[in-house]
Amino acid sequence: MNQSKTTEFQGHKYFDDRMFVLYLCKGTVEIEPDDDGAVWTKIYHEKAPEDHIWCVATYRNCNRYPLYRVDSFYKKEDAEKYMREIEPETPLTSLGGKRPTTPLSYEAYSDWKRKSGLKDYDWKSLYSAGGSNASESIGQTKLQFQGIK
Repeated sequence: MNQSKTTEFQGHKYFDDRMFVLYLCKGTVEIEPDDDGAVWTKIYHEKAPEDHIWCVATYRNCNRYPLYRVDSFYKKEDAEKYMREIEPETPLTSLGGKRPTTPLSYEAYSDWKRKSGLKDYDWKSLYSAGGSNASESIGQTKLQFQGIK
């Protein structure tokens, strides 16, 4: 796996070899009642309502961190377990955008990130100083929404 450096792949300039970064956060889900309605997930970077769920947001590891997908969970433990399983399978630019054939354990992957100086998703870099209670809203169709696990 490559060391931390900006790399260009398929028209995107990635911050390092990883194509995606994952972020554990609190969130809420609102499902519009009509059949063709949207599903809105709001992820909170700071204060979340007491009735929040847990989300694993997957961002493309490039400028402005475009959101790729969000997975929702009732329990923090389930969201953490999902992250531990998925994060080491992150596609790498050095592998032509493919996942490693033999992914590292989560512990080894975390150690590789630390030793390589790789940074995780940094929501603070996207917001103006002085704001409060930063959050994002993500709209999906009911077909795209994977439910709350």
